[in-house]
Order: sequence, then C-alpha cells, then structure tokens
Amino acid sequence: MGGIWTRRIQLLGAISEIVGYKSGLGLTQEEYNELIPQKFHKLWFGESEALLRIRSEEFEELITYLLYKLGNIPSPNNYPFSLELFFKYKDDPKKISIYYDLMTEFLVFLKTGTEDSREKKRSLDPTPFIDYAKRKFKLDGFMMAIEILESFNLHLHRSPWGVYRQREWIDIIQLKDLFESESLETYYGKFIDQRYIDFLERNFGKIDNINWRKFEALTCEFFERQGYHVEIGEGRNDDGIDARVWNKKEDASGPPIILIQCKRQKRQIEKMVVKSLWADILEENAESGLIVTTSSLSPGAKKVCTARNYPIGEADRATLKKWLTIMRTPYTGIFMSE
Repeated sequence: MGGIWTRRIQLLGAISEIVGYKSGLGLTQEEYNELIPQKFHKLWFGESEALLRIRSEEFEELITYLLYKLGNIPSPNNYPFSLELFFKYKDDPKKISIYYDLMTEFLVFLKTGTEDSREKKRSLDPTPFIDYAKRKFKLDGFMMAIEILESFNLHLHRSPWGVYRQREWIDIIQLKDLFESESLETYYGKFIDQRYIDFLERNFGKIDNINWRKFEALTCEFFERQGYHVEIGEGRNDDGIDARVWNKKEDASGPPIILIQCKRQKRQIEKMVVKSLWADILEENAESGLIVTTSSLSPGAKKVCTARNYPIGEADRATLKKWLTIMRTPYTGIFMSE
C-alpha cells in the first residue's frame, strides 16, 4: 500500500480526531502518550514539525489499536473481515461451503442494496440478505449471515478512511473527566457514561484512580441495568449511604432492600465500616447492606459479619471486573442499530 507524508503534529492531530470521532472519547496528549505501543514510538514522539512517512497499513493499524485500548472495539486485529471469517471456517467443510455462498451473495447484496439506499436516501436494510441465508441454509445460514454483517460493520467502524461509526455520539466526552470530575451528567447511561464503562473494562487497573463520585455512579449504573430502582446519595452529604436500592420505583416510599456504601481505596475495609453500615440498615429498616470496594473486606470485618450475622455483602475487585464485562457495549452498527 502507499505511504503518507506529513508533519508529526498533523499526524497526531489526525489520529486524535479520528479516534475521538469513532470512540466518542477525547484524550489529552499525555493520555495518548500512555497508550501508544512501542513499535510506534518513533512516529509518535519527537519534534512536532518533523516530516514523517507512515504507510497506509501502519496508519490503519494504529487507529485500530487505539480504538481497542479505549474499549471501543473487541480486538486489536486489523485483518480484512472476510479473511478472519475464512480462517475461522476453513477446516469445517460444511461451514466453509456456506461461507463461500454467503460471501458471494453478500457482495451482490452490498452493490444492489447500496445503490437502492442512495436512491431512496435511507439506511441499508439487511433483510434480503438474511432471508436468503435462512431460506438456503436455515439456522446455520442465519447465524453466519449475522456474523458477516457484524464483521462488516466493525470493518467500517475501525477504518480511518470513512466517516462511519457504530454509534452517532451526541457529544465527545473527555477521558480526564472520569478521573477529575464529580459530574453525573451523561447521555449514554443514567449515572455514568457508557464510554467510561467500555474504557474501564479494557483498562481495569485505572479503576483505582477514577473520581470517587464516578465510582458511586458506576455501582448505581450496574444495579439500574439489572432492573432495580436506584437512588444515588447526595455525595458529600449522604451520611455514609452512597446509594439506596429498591426492587422497583413504586417501592421507593418504603425501606430499601439494599443500602450501599462505596469504598474506592487500596487498603482493606475495616470492621468499623461494617458496623457503621449495620447501624444505617437498622435506622432505615433496610433488608441488607452492600460494601462495594476496589479492595476487599479485612479478616476482622468479615469475622464481625459472620459472628453477628449482619446481612452485609461484599462486591470486591473481582466482582467489579465482572460488572464491567456485563455492562460493556454490545455490538451496534449500520445494520443493527439501537
């Protein structure tokens, strides 16, 4: 492939603009510096006005890698989607035969469907392609057709040469606000923005440094998405109760089923925290309590819960990682938009 001649400052600007547009996350120069892999250091670091040559495939690879590091795409691989699927199915005679047939049909569908969508000024409808796959190959065909569509969507999204992205973000949020801001304002989530969730799922170690209010918001977001009604505490004046949880909104006039206390800290949670939460449970007539922490309960705290039969649970570091995996963005795109 060809190469691109550009000044370093222009290259960095183009990359940050593309990645910001595709992911919906705005990063500072310092934040990008932490993400750049070693093999690209000579391109990335140096005099801003230096003239550089970067190959087209290197440019694509770097964009893909950065989107992956931000939790925006599932893999850092930049292979053509058709090749990835070929290698997946090449050793299965039945499925590779279906693959050849559907890929041929998909190319025809793209050509005719794109022309039709342009004329009618509407999105590309995948129904004819899916119907063809179901009629000819039943469930196997349907499943592979969906996989082809998803892989094609991902290919379009990670490509730096087009304006397609999986989601049309209303805004671009700053990554630094995950660590510095107490604001709970968000378009993509009730308590914390989905883009922060995706980033933390891919960069879990950063959870130790997020703003304490964002940590409370992350906890509330998880319970909200599990179908509960959640009210987050006032923050600085919540008397130690960071969130209250009910089965449904209509129950909120009565006692909560869970009182939550969030502790984003490295040291273990001591027994005084457990005793304090138990006092709150009694005062509010709640059913139980939960301590959510980036650490864990100390042996003494666990002993108190067991010995006194306190209805207090623990969501530790391992639990938080599972929550993030559950909440990360499912695939959306041009064919299967939300």
